[in-house]
Amino acid sequence: MSYITKDMAESAIKKMAEFHNNLKAFYESHDMDFLEDLGRRNILMSRPQESFFAEALQSKYPSTYSDGKTGQPDIIIPEINMELECKITSPHKSGSWGLQTDHGTLSQKGSLDYLYVLCNRDFDEFGVFHFEGLTIDDFRNPSPGSRGKVSLIMRNAVKKCNVLYGSITNRNEINLEKLSTKKALADTPYNLAKINKSIDYWTNTPASYSIKLEKIDIRPFHLENGA
Repeated sequence: MSYITKDMAESAIKKMAEFHNNLKAFYESHDMDFLEDLGRRNILMSRPQESFFAEALQSKYPSTYSDGKTGQPDIIIPEINMELECKITSPHKSGSWGLQTDHGTLSQKGSLDYLYVLCNRDFDEFGVFHFEGLTIDDFRNPSPGSRGKVSLIMRNAVKKCNVLYGSITNRNEINLEKLSTKKALADTPYNLAKINKSIDYWTNTPASYSIKLEKIDIRPFHLENGA
């Protein structure tokens, strides 16, 4: 079992969402749009992610800490001698996801645990995925201009994933289930051949995955004048 539980994840992301609403209201009080650039928004939310998840982990591992210093692990859990890297990301314009890491850091460490928080634009839907023991083999090779950032290969890493919030679905398996039902109802040799061709495709093509976020209830926040 994962040393991070769903209750821990829910506690942390609720606090992250409240923090996000506070920042959004503060920006609005200065006539700025906090959601104008989600990349910058996520950078500002990365430190709260580390802090709130470390706090949640302290309920089981009291010595857990996150000091935020450059070059140090994001979260350290001394009781189980564990380092945890935290990442937060939003979907690309196409709707796809890029779960990334720094290739040099992972190469040096050999293996790392990762806590990916995926969020929508409004920061009220989340996926929380805890990967244990990822290596460079679980990521794509660095590409020119990537500045050492590499993307996760989900089909390699999914077996190492503890899904704490949201879901990860194997598209191949879903399509094969649908085709199996269609095959049982096929009424002509032509339709049967067409279905068998699709079954062959989804059986032999590399697995692909879809990610679904889960909505969380958070209390609204309104910044009062002078607050």
